[in-house]
Amino acid sequence: MSTWYEQAKARMRERQISQEQMAERMGVTQGAIGHWLNGRREPKLEVINQMLELLDLPPLVVTAPPAESEETPLVHEGKLEPSAFRRAPMKGIAQLGPDGYWDVLDYADGWVDIPSSDPDAYSLRVRGDSMSPAIRDGWAIWCEPNRDPVSGEYVMVRRTNGQQMVKELLYANSECVSLMSINASYGRLTIPWSEIEHIHPVGGIVPPSKISY
Repeated sequence: MSTWYEQAKARMRERQISQEQMAERMGVTQGAIGHWLNGRREPKLEVINQMLELLDLPPLVVTAPPAESEETPLVHEGKLEPSAFRRAPMKGIAQLGPDGYWDVLDYADGWVDIPSSDPDAYSLRVRGDSMSPAIRDGWAIWCEPNRDPVSGEYVMVRRTNGQQMVKELLYANSECVSLMSINASYGRLTIPWSEIEHIHPVGGIVPPSKISY
């Protein structure tokens, strides 16, 4: 049985749809489409089904394990998806500034237990209220550098000039990335890819009680 991405590639060849065209339709980068179609990275289920719907292919269904085998991972198109929690080490304290940018002030001890399969996941302790109420003083965010960003979710962006920020990803195409500030008073920002060092999806925001030492 072929995988979802093999079916998608076959349909795109049949309809002469390029990776760049599909990226524009989905609001992601061409690089992300290439990773997905080659099986190097697996996006979220809703993203997979968005692509399949655009190609008039049946949606992918995730099957839950039997009740008596609670430790059995989910089965996803013949691939095992890890369900266990892992530690995301604290990389530092992020001081949020009034302009929506932040700086890592100092080393921070501790970690956050997170539901992620990314071995490079990390967390940051937040100081300041410029992103309240979404991200509050003393809370932590955790990021997954090996996951592709998804429109409508928070991302941690580092620009080539050293500026770092947490924003909502509106869309990304082959030329630029469009972001919206968590605090609406700072508005929208569009950055060309040439000025972006990396974009790491924010997997979650956790309260101080969930930070371990």
